[in-house]
Amino acid sequence: MAAVVVVSVAALTSCGGHASAPAPNPSVSSSGVVYPDLGKITPGPTGVPDEDTGEIVIPESVPVWDAASRTSAAAAAEKVMTAYARPALTFDEWWAALQPLLDQQASRDYAYMDPSRIIASQVTGPAVITDESSAYVAHVDVPTDAGTYGVILSRSDANAPWLASRFVLPEGVN
Repeated sequence: MAAVVVVSVAALTSCGGHASAPAPNPSVSSSGVVYPDLGKITPGPTGVPDEDTGEIVIPESVPVWDAASRTSAAAAAEKVMTAYARPALTFDEWWAALQPLLDQQASRDYAYMDPSRIIASQVTGPAVITDESSAYVAHVDVPTDAGTYGVILSRSDANAPWLASRFVLPEGVN
């Protein structure tokens, strides 16, 4: 019976097929475990290839809501809504102007939309940011000749452009 237990334990400990990295080794003091101060650890190098992927490591800048972010979000919402609200165009003309202003998911979501079904044909006023709870996402209202559309924008970092992820129809429109 002891041989079966030893074989079972040996089999279970080798299931991963590869050795795992050693766990961090915190120091122990009389008051308990002391972990290293993460604020004192030197960050990894930037602009050099990652050892595993070969990709160049470039730190992303963290966005904040400031005057420049607000201005660029409002301008992006007006631009994408202007490109979207053109029901008289052929699909190819409409898509060529709209698609570069969309994020990847929105590009898939709107790729088969018929622009002739869009009820708005022009932007009629300035965009207004309605939700700033995340510096990565902006909810913006854009007035049009068919009512106020909501435009949800996102960006991957402070230097990335705002891209539309969704158009929300004016209230009461289905």
